Amino acid sequence: MMRKLLSRLEHTSKPAITLLAVCVTALLAIIDFATGPELHFMFFYLFPIALTSWFVNQRGGILIAVLCAVTWLFADYLGGRRYSSELVTMWNLAMRTAVSVVIAWGIGRLRSMFDKLSELANRDFLTGLPNGRAFYQLAADEMERAFGLAPMTLAIVDVEGFKWINHRFGYVTGDQMLCTIAHAIRASVPQSELVGRIGGTSFAILLPNANSEEARFILERLQRTLKDERRRYAQPVTFFISAIACTRAPRKVAELMHEAELRMARMKNGGHDTLEIALVNASPPLN
Repeated sequence: MMRKLLSRLEHTSKPAITLLAVCVTALLAIIDFATGPELHFMFFYLFPIALTSWFVNQRGGILIAVLCAVTWLFADYLGGRRYSSELVTMWNLAMRTAVSVVIAWGIGRLRSMFDKLSELANRDFLTGLPNGRAFYQLAADEMERAFGLAPMTLAIVDVEGFKWINHRFGYVTGDQMLCTIAHAIRASVPQSELVGRIGGTSFAILLPNANSEEARFILERLQRTLKDERRRYAQPVTFFISAIACTRAPRKVAELMHEAELRMARMKNGGHDTLEIALVNASPPLN
């Protein structure tokens, strides 16, 4: 439940979250005014501050923090609280603002650190592509959006021959060629963010809204690009591309991945460059 709520907030636009924070602040001010000066609501004002600092940005959180501090003071004043002098009023406003801003700044810093750690955890350090876990999540999100409504193709690209390259030329050369292959794949597909490295020499590609004919056009172009790179580097590697095209997007990534891997295992028995696309009708989940 909480995970779904957080996921929904992550995908909500920043202006919408900012508007939500302003509305919550206004609601708290009304409740604060209605209950009078004896009851304090400082803790509840932290919610719109935290919401904006985490899901929008640090600057937005600080602006909401200032708004909360001013709103809180006005609610107190309209509710009947009076101070001995204006200096005391300004002091209290300054203290409330300072505390709120520090909290917003701290939450914003935590979010920045969280994003950096997430980026490190979800990226393949060598190629810069999403790793297997990140690709699965990206693919799952795409399939959830398109479930039963649009075609979709998932392809696996596997490279044979790296063992010989690593032994003959060293691992640095092997790593350089992996990066070259990753760049070639990313440059050959419409949505480069939906390419991931899922294993040592294995890459995955998701093609939303691509039927079997469109997928074949894209993957044949990729195959030609990979062959050109092989000739340029004069390296004896073999490329296998196994793709599963669905007339309607399924719900589960694992089903497509498993089917593509089974076909990949059969393709490798041939020992030469192969591109194979299988068409399935996956309306509800394949399982």
